[in-house]
Amino acid sequence: MICPKRTSELLDLHLAPFKDKDPAWEVGVSKIAGRGVMATRQLKRGEIIFQDSPLLIGLAAHEEDTLNACSVCFKMLPDTRFMCRQGCGLPVCSLCAKKKQHKTDCDMFKSWGSNEPDVANSVIIRLLCVARAINLSKDQRDLIYCLQANLDNNHRTEVRNAAKCFKNFPTDKKIVEIMNRTVAVLRTNGFDKTTDRTTDNQEFNYRALYPLFAVMNHDCIPNSYYTFEEKTNNMIVRAAVDIAEGEEITTTYTKLFTGNIARHLFLKMKKGFTCKCPRCLDSTEKGSFISGLYCRDTNCSGLVVPEITGLPHPNWNCLVCKQKSTHAQMMKSQDFASGAINAKVNSNSLRTLVHYLNEKSDSFIPSSNYVVIDAKMSVLARLAQGREDCNEELVSSTRLRYSRDITQIMDQLGLGDSLLRAQLEQQLHKEEERRAKKQQELAKKQQELADLEQKAAEADKLLAALAVAEDPAAAAGDGAAAAAAAAAAEQA
Repeated sequence: MICPKRTSELLDLHLAPFKDKDPAWEVGVSKIAGRGVMATRQLKRGEIIFQDSPLLIGLAAHEEDTLNACSVCFKMLPDTRFMCRQGCGLPVCSLCAKKKQHKTDCDMFKSWGSNEPDVANSVIIRLLCVARAINLSKDQRDLIYCLQANLDNNHRTEVRNAAKCFKNFPTDKKIVEIMNRTVAVLRTNGFDKTTDRTTDNQEFNYRALYPLFAVMNHDCIPNSYYTFEEKTNNMIVRAAVDIAEGEEITTTYTKLFTGNIARHLFLKMKKGFTCKCPRCLDSTEKGSFISGLYCRDTNCSGLVVPEITGLPHPNWNCLVCKQKSTHAQMMKSQDFASGAINAKVNSNSLRTLVHYLNEKSDSFIPSSNYVVIDAKMSVLARLAQGREDCNEELVSSTRLRYSRDITQIMDQLGLGDSLLRAQLEQQLHKEEERRAKKQQELAKKQQELADLEQKAAEADKLLAALAVAEDPAAAAGDGAAAAAAAAAAEQA
């Protein structure tokens, strides 16, 4: 294990700009795995634990991404003439083309000789984050080597593929090793957009390495969460719940609304370890039943959950009738449900999707299942962009219902504060306020109508009184006629 003391020294140098005289954290020996970040004092829910700046950052530049973003400031550029005119093969804006950062990148890539310097190449642009490690200081490079890196058989593939895009790619073993090590560290503890790891409903479109965050260990129910400053891309880590002094501060490497089996496979294949946190050791996932499916016995209404075996294909048990099912049998049910719901998610009609989730899907898949949660998250994301084909009342009721559903799942899991929770609670508060205001307006209208009816009744009485006053004889005749009619009725 790499010495925690040396890691702490290098982290202190890296975090010097934040000048934290009384840090709430320290690097220590972890019960989870190797090193970890420990709380040096009691931390309150929502309190800032630390800030971290990216040691390395660059465009993610996946093949499906648009590539006309500046490699320095990351701002989107016009669709044409966005490549560096010096022939380095990187996109750059006119302002950043004059900055020191781009000059360093440009000189390095020009010396390697891009095969097609005027064409945006995702492999070259993606390599930039890795290649920037070559020009770091010795202490900064040492910090990279202090971070965990899973050196599997594939960690050298990226640099090998990038070498094919240049005429004079470095052959110096030391330089190639720095890049290979950086790739391994990024794959183990770095960010690569938010496709793989996120604790929140937030976008982070870059490839980046945050050194202190990289030391934090994983828990499927983390006690911290992070956000990013838009202008600086600095990370702010806060306590999601109250954290005791000496307790390890944890994050998550997976998406929160993913079932046990999928999380285990991801962590084993991508991160190289098996998680044994309380959630992973609970087949019901703390009563949230995110992996839950309906029992295959038509006479049983129970939920079926996977056994906790650590195997990729466990048996499943019904919690009511105790019937066992094979993994293959339950995956048929899961795949059918996923296909049906995702077909609606990918359709153009948001109204149809909402109706399907509200009226149809519960007949073949529990509302707690991660596929349904993901679909509801998709609905909320689309509603944030516009109403589409939904009327105002449907939009309001859907936001209210789905925000409550997802918040309830978070509570069942024991998840604390997060940006997602804040967004959901904000929507709940907004819709509840809107409904309360609408009820007040309705009550006001009903009161105004009642007042009008009362005034109309009073006006009728006044008119009747005026009629009597203007023609007392007629009124008397009417009275005598009425009395005669009453007498006749009695005799009859």
